[in-house]
Amino acid sequence: MRKVRPIVAMITALFSCCTNVILLEKMVKESPNCTVLVTFSGFVFIILQGFCFHPEYLYNNQIPLRNYFIITILFFTSNLANMVALSFDVDMPTVLIFRSGSLVANLVVSLIAFRRSYPISKYISVLTVTIGVLISTIATAKVKTQASGEGGGDLKRWTVGILMLAYGLFGSATLGVFQERMFTRFGKHPKEVLFYNHLLGMAGFLFSYSNIVESIIEFNHSPPLFWGVPSLWVYNLMNVAMQNICVRSIYYLLSEWTSLAVTLVTTIRKFLSLLLSIILFNNTFTTQHWASAVLVFSGSALFSGLIRVPKEDQLEAWWRRVRGCEDSVAKEKGVAKLPC
Repeated sequence: MRKVRPIVAMITALFSCCTNVILLEKMVKESPNCTVLVTFSGFVFIILQGFCFHPEYLYNNQIPLRNYFIITILFFTSNLANMVALSFDVDMPTVLIFRSGSLVANLVVSLIAFRRSYPISKYISVLTVTIGVLISTIATAKVKTQASGEGGGDLKRWTVGILMLAYGLFGSATLGVFQERMFTRFGKHPKEVLFYNHLLGMAGFLFSYSNIVESIIEFNHSPPLFWGVPSLWVYNLMNVAMQNICVRSIYYLLSEWTSLAVTLVTTIRKFLSLLLSIILFNNTFTTQHWASAVLVFSGSALFSGLIRVPKEDQLEAWWRRVRGCEDSVAKEKGVAKLPC
């Protein structure tokens, strides 16, 4: 029974995460400007969970509230940017490929913030992912340019969406740096941080009040699905539920399996979501897009250790020598062994 549970959790994670993506795209297809309301719904769900199961966060928080200012802004804006990009003519396959570039953002931000050094395989993987993301972006730009010329799309609007995705990537990576420093100072309290990021972030929705109201009206007038309940509200509720199940399943797998195995599951989930999006919603996906997907997923697998670079030991030895990590190189420069 102990061995069966992780398998069930894996299947649950794949099903719920893929369903979450499908429902989100379904809502955006029917109501292009609903992404703010969908984000708002997710925030409300997390806050209600906190009130119901962890009311102590309100009067016995472990981290002073003044320390949440910057991370709440980063959390809110990066989450909203990732969602709202879908309202700017960016299709789901592009979003999935672009978000896989989070490896690039995390490595760059870590290099700047912590001056960390990485094995050469990490740099190769990040370069591979970057090339894949660029190929996908350029290929999609060509499609949008053709559509724009035929009156079927807006290239400028799509460009804004891509810039939002880029901000979402680097905003999330920067958020990780600030949270890491916060956990070092006050101890690890991830659930409390999650609760307050959502609670304090609710203030940001005041700037999108009119958009939320318009989406609510549009949701109310969508065709009924079950017992007269408007279909978009059903999709929204299911989307929030599936997202919660997805996250909980992944966290459970992290407690049962190695991070390598969990990374494999999340990579499979992204690939399945990509295929389902292309098949179910007839999204344009050219040979260039497939090439970019192969590069992005291969780079992600390399970064996570699922695959290895040929002759990695020899490459790593050369890389250490280039950076001056070897005793002989340090001796030639007349300094102590350089940190790597």
